[in-house]
Amino acid sequence: MVELYHAELPGALSGARAGQERLLAYTLHANGAAALAHRYVVCDEQQRVIGTGMLQFPGEPVFERAPRGTIAAALREIGFLPTLTLAAVVARTLFGVYRHDDPQSALIHSVVVTAAARGHGAGQALMATLEEQIRARAIPRARLQVLASNTGAQRFYHRLGYREVWRLTGWRARLGWPSLVMEKWTEPHSAR
Repeated sequence: MVELYHAELPGALSGARAGQERLLAYTLHANGAAALAHRYVVCDEQQRVIGTGMLQFPGEPVFERAPRGTIAAALREIGFLPTLTLAAVVARTLFGVYRHDDPQSALIHSVVVTAAARGHGAGQALMATLEEQIRARAIPRARLQVLASNTGAQRFYHRLGYREVWRLTGWRARLGWPSLVMEKWTEPHSAR
């Protein structure tokens, strides 16, 4: 989960690694059942988690990345300066947040595969599972948001059939995290 956070918001977490782990454990616990709802993992041969991803289906509650009490937990677990940095990074996301409200698509988010496992099919297996869950609900499209600077992930998603449908531009891109949204039709018979 720490690697996921570093991939999604570079520079957001600092301080002792153990403190970062405890802080993220707090956020998962504070989210209750929502922390595990529609979360999928991929494991290696030794059953270690090497990747994770989540789905947000239309009309369902959104996973809260910073639930109530997160700042107090951050101060306790990672200290004052790392908490200040975290708060500044999170504030930047407020300018560039893609609001997923399309009832005809599910949002794939929080996808990461550990660096050591990339390029060996784990990401493809994870994405195939996420897309199958979307198809099982008869939702015609999958969407995901990726940082504009994460060109490796963008190439990966392009190979899987995703195309850009939205990009953060203008003053919000300069203040926030420049990102784009990609989409893929999950039902082959859907009209494009």
